[in-house]
Amino acid sequence: MKFSKWEYVRPDFSEVKKRINDCKSRMQRAASYQAFRDAWLDVKKEMEYMVYQEEIIYIRHLCGIDYQYSLQEVEIQNREEPSVYALRDECDGIAAASPYHCELEREFGKQIFAQIDQHRASESSDSLRLQSEESAFKMQYRKLMAKRTRDEEALYQVFRKLIEIRLELADSLGYNSYIDLGYFLEGRHDYGTREIAEFRSNIQKQVTPAVAEIKAKGMDFCYPPAVAANSGELISSIAAMFKDLSYETGCYFEEMTQKELYDLETRENKRGNLFTCCMLPYEKLPFIIGNYTGNGMETGYAVHEFGHGFAFYTAARKQPLYEFHRSSPAVNEIHSKTMEHFMFPYLDMFVGEHKKEYLRNHFMQQLENLAYRCAIDEFEHLMYDRKLSRVQLCELWADISNKYIPWNRISPEDIHQGKCWPRQTHIVERPFYYIQYDIAQISTYEFYLKMKNNHEQAWSDYMRLCRAGGSKSYLELLETAHLSNPFADSTLEDICRPIVDELYCLL
Repeated sequence: MKFSKWEYVRPDFSEVKKRINDCKSRMQRAASYQAFRDAWLDVKKEMEYMVYQEEIIYIRHLCGIDYQYSLQEVEIQNREEPSVYALRDECDGIAAASPYHCELEREFGKQIFAQIDQHRASESSDSLRLQSEESAFKMQYRKLMAKRTRDEEALYQVFRKLIEIRLELADSLGYNSYIDLGYFLEGRHDYGTREIAEFRSNIQKQVTPAVAEIKAKGMDFCYPPAVAANSGELISSIAAMFKDLSYETGCYFEEMTQKELYDLETRENKRGNLFTCCMLPYEKLPFIIGNYTGNGMETGYAVHEFGHGFAFYTAARKQPLYEFHRSSPAVNEIHSKTMEHFMFPYLDMFVGEHKKEYLRNHFMQQLENLAYRCAIDEFEHLMYDRKLSRVQLCELWADISNKYIPWNRISPEDIHQGKCWPRQTHIVERPFYYIQYDIAQISTYEFYLKMKNNHEQAWSDYMRLCRAGGSKSYLELLETAHLSNPFADSTLEDICRPIVDELYCLL
């Protein structure tokens, strides 16, 4: 059945909590591992179906379909979800403390308990209230950003309130800072603030000078036109690529097209400049959203999102727990970014004779984004350390920007008027997430270098990574795919140098 025919029914949150409470009681009464396990898995089934229903309407909201109704439903979700997730976390806490802990770990692996600890990090008497307030302010921020004329002071006030709520949340949970809480919520057990600071420093040394030098040449990086005149033609090209790439990708894309699990059209009320992938857990299928305008670089953005979808689709058919169908962003972005590189041999279908321009833009964008994301990440770390006015936020951003992305010139007038603090949505939607694109980019480059030497081995390692989903820790997953640790000595330099050299050859 096509996605447009899928029925949305608002979850009855009271009934969901009642059923989860029944599962909780069964867990507490269980006299055997099998009984305990079945009750625990039933909790997950309840959550999986609830999230599935929520995702259907969220997808419609992002796509601008039944906009006012879908907006209302998403706002209801934001109010109701925290209490449901808190109840789920109670059940997971019972599992973690139960006499069946070792048996669960033997069957499902130790990573599930690392995730349980991560979820329980946000539990306190005040945390549900604060999380609901945070969701409401994030929605308010989205509405302000969607307006054609932006009210800078209103944006700042919402932004300021989000910072205050997050600081209060960290304090209520006993964390020394929101940075510590943010890292824990992102599941960063294999690296911390020291490794991230060193990573940023290495990008600033290895990438910033090269990009600045290329920028100084004043070269024209015009986007190449796409071969596909519309989104339907683009889907046909991606289908041909995926069918040729492997049996697994061919099966995946056939199901995606049969059920029309994508929307690349532009329309009123659709989230602008958005390419994203949503996950539908109950059906174990993704949904791809984009705004295709005929820009050749957008073909890569679409392939990127279909790469996310393929990884989810693959892991969902291999991993027994929904929590393992996705991994941390530092791994999830390897899936999608690497698929962009698997696209290179098929560029004739996407940009025709403009292959060189596409590759030049692709490498330049990636390298420039490496430096930009480091700037955003440093800004995030500092903005939670102090109470800053709009002008002070701009002054902070200008200093950091000059360090990592000196080609991004900020005028003193914009600083004085408080207009230049970054509007990067990741800062609002998911703190400390954005740098993980950079971490993943290093592994993606390593995959690309491997493709050039041994394409078959690269694909084998890639499939191994996709199948593993989130069943292991970050460093364990890198080891599964025979990838280097991006935080190890010289890794970043050894991987980035040949990429920079390749870009210079394309100039």
